Amino acid sequence: MKKLLFLALLAITVSCSKDDEPILNPDTDAGTESVNDSITYFTLKVNEFYIGEIVNSGYLIINDNEGNILAHTQIENNKEYVFKAKKGEEKESFTVSRFIYRNREFSQINFLKSSFNIKKGTIWDFKGYDPSSITATTKKTNERLKSFSLKIQNISGHSGAKVSSNNRGSIWSSSSETTNSINYEPISCDENQNKFLITVHFKSEKSKYFFIDNVQDQQEIIIDGSELKEFDSYIPINLPNDGNTYSKGLRANLTTEEIFETASITKIESEAASTFGILEGFYNFYIHITTSNTAKNYSYSYQNQKVSPSLEAITILPYSTDFKLINSSKNAFEFTTSQKYTTKVSRWSHQISDFNENQDRYDRWVFQSNELAYQTIPKLPQEFFDLYPHFEVENLKYEETKFLSYKGFFTDENSSENSNTMFTESLTFSNPDYNKSFKKNKDFEEIINELQKYNY
Repeated sequence: MKKLLFLALLAITVSCSKDDEPILNPDTDAGTESVNDSITYFTLKVNEFYIGEIVNSGYLIINDNEGNILAHTQIENNKEYVFKAKKGEEKESFTVSRFIYRNREFSQINFLKSSFNIKKGTIWDFKGYDPSSITATTKKTNERLKSFSLKIQNISGHSGAKVSSNNRGSIWSSSSETTNSINYEPISCDENQNKFLITVHFKSEKSKYFFIDNVQDQQEIIIDGSELKEFDSYIPINLPNDGNTYSKGLRANLTTEEIFETASITKIESEAASTFGILEGFYNFYIHITTSNTAKNYSYSYQNQKVSPSLEAITILPYSTDFKLINSSKNAFEFTTSQKYTTKVSRWSHQISDFNENQDRYDRWVFQSNELAYQTIPKLPQEFFDLYPHFEVENLKYEETKFLSYKGFFTDENSSENSNTMFTESLTFSNPDYNKSFKKNKDFEEIINELQKYNY
């Protein structure tokens, strides 16, 4: 492992595996330094699958609150990185930046995320996924597929429907709709998926449901509106009177093996439709309520994981939208708002199309902090740019700022991969002048969705 650059006053070691030599400040005499004279201020654990199919390469950089580099290293699988400093010289808080690189035949992703005000003693845990198990599961599933057709008729006034299986959650399928029916194209699923919950949503009525059980391959299923049933109960959703149109989503367990989704981005178009249909026995509820005001360039999202056998009324309180951008530069970013939050996230990004034999590239730098201000922009080591010369920081443009209220990130011990957050409320303000054309690229959308599990 090559030597890294550190501040002259810090004696920092990064321990990986037993075979690696500790990386010390060049001016430090390792033979005279006692273990008792140092303190661990940050730890990174990387499992054996982190670098792989989704993340092709990774890097970690630690800066003090003035932006100076404390430590940096390329990330390898199955290692623990322990960052130390002499007692009395360690920082109480600092900035940690993590970099993800992903390269494909027609696309390249460069994501850097800087988390400010990280406390001394913090532990992060980067976890990837075993590609062999994913491949085996996918292959097994593909070898055991079946399909069926579904038509829901005589449902005048409907606003859409949701098809959810007993052991895979939602079924995404193309469908054609009329004012009175929904006709799904053949739905492909695993042969073990035999039970489906159909939820039909209406513009001015409460939603209704129908269970399909023991579904066979090539079966043709027709459901008439008269067969739909009312849910056992309806939980009200109380929304602000702000003129916005909200959408709802609900997922819940019926048994330990059965997870059903009754709604996903389903528009709430009336007071009657402003409810969640609940079956007796539902528990472990995941709730999602969202809206977007394109005229004012903001969006709102409410997510709640309620691990209980009951669900009470959901109330979305009025929120402030007085965000004002004063300076969009990364080096002098400034805004005003009265919005209350526990975490804020700002993004700068850049896309290049056809830059190298029809390959697109997307670069992003994210700043994240708690309620405290962003610190000085972190300096990046030359070794980082030597490895990733295509990451062009100077071309990044301001994209958006998101304010969140939730628990779990800025604590002494945490995992940015596996936060046990039970409640998240976010308000995002977008830059109207930012070119978001990359969202029209399906390849980028799929990649970005995959990277969401890595907290990007």
